[in-house]
Amino acid sequence: MRKIAFFLTLMLMLTTCCTRMSQHERILADIDSLTETDADSARRMLMHMKDVMKDAQPDTKAYYDLLRVKADDKAHQQHTSDSLITSVVNYLEKRDKHDHLPEAYYYVGRVNTDLQNGEKAILFFHKALLADSLNEHTRLKSRCYAQIGYIYLRNGLLDEALDMQQLAYFYCKEIGDTLGMRYSSEDIQTIKGLKNDSNITILPKTALMARVQKLHAQAQSQILSTQKTRLEEENSKERLFIWVVSIVALVVIAIAIWFVIRLRKQRALKKEEAAEIFLSSQSKRQFYDKDINQLLSTYIYKNKALKEADWKQMEERILEAFPTFKERLFALYPLSDTEYRICMLIKMEVSPSNIAKLMAIGNSAVSQNRLRMQQKVFDGQGTAKDWDKFILSL
Repeated sequence: MRKIAFFLTLMLMLTTCCTRMSQHERILADIDSLTETDADSARRMLMHMKDVMKDAQPDTKAYYDLLRVKADDKAHQQHTSDSLITSVVNYLEKRDKHDHLPEAYYYVGRVNTDLQNGEKAILFFHKALLADSLNEHTRLKSRCYAQIGYIYLRNGLLDEALDMQQLAYFYCKEIGDTLGMRYSSEDIQTIKGLKNDSNITILPKTALMARVQKLHAQAQSQILSTQKTRLEEENSKERLFIWVVSIVALVVIAIAIWFVIRLRKQRALKKEEAAEIFLSSQSKRQFYDKDINQLLSTYIYKNKALKEADWKQMEERILEAFPTFKERLFALYPLSDTEYRICMLIKMEVSPSNIAKLMAIGNSAVSQNRLRMQQKVFDGQGTAKDWDKFILSL
């Protein structure tokens, strides 16, 4: 009876939408939701839509192909090729709308994890995080960090794996994803257990990896069999700890990207396109604070440098208006104090010559710092003025 009901539902959906693309997209959206709870049924529905999708619009076809990969992944099907998801990403990167691009990047990472291509997987998990700069997909962030943590763990990088799983736990908690929190919590305990195991240093690496995989399988089995409704609320000290860990983890991400690129001597694929996505997803917002503006004008008039207390006050005001400004900057790479202060003044729309006065440095030093930050973040591309536009877009 369940099979009959399934096919009747599918036929009804196909019949009602066969003449309009918008209805196709609504059906795909329903199937997208279904993948979270019943991936096998979602796979069957997608298979029966295969012929219909041959004549679909490119946007709809790309969404359909993305769902095929997603449903396979959710149904624990072993991926054997990344050609399909790569074609989806190549198409979405050329479009003005990028609603599904962060998720498509994530599934390139998932497919390459199955293909044992850890370096490429980490690259695309980070591209997913970068493309999702508006923080619209918190669940996707938690999954990216968790997947990066698994790759680090399989390669014996226990400290890095622990940082990633703690960050995954943080984002799961933000959206109330109790199942994800349980997975992350169990993974955190597993990693801590490995770090504290006095016998761990004498085990061969192959034996260690086998043990890690076995521990993960056991943890996942225990979580799936548990029927608890939710974890106990964290106290204020634990929340503060997770917040601090999340900031540290963002710095670790930047270091990890540099490490992978240097170790494998490969450049990030199409990194300039990811940067364009990041910039185009932001809308320029003007910042005005009467007290800070008056303070800056006074120091500029007197040709004096700002004091430490002035920097702290300005940072507080900027973060009140743009809470994620500092987090996004340090997620790219660990800035020095001088670089960060230049970025704050750019955000205040202070001219380069006045930045030099307020920081008691030369005009050339200001230009060189702006150009160096632009080239570090965007792989040697762009000018100092491009960096100013980037900062104003955050």
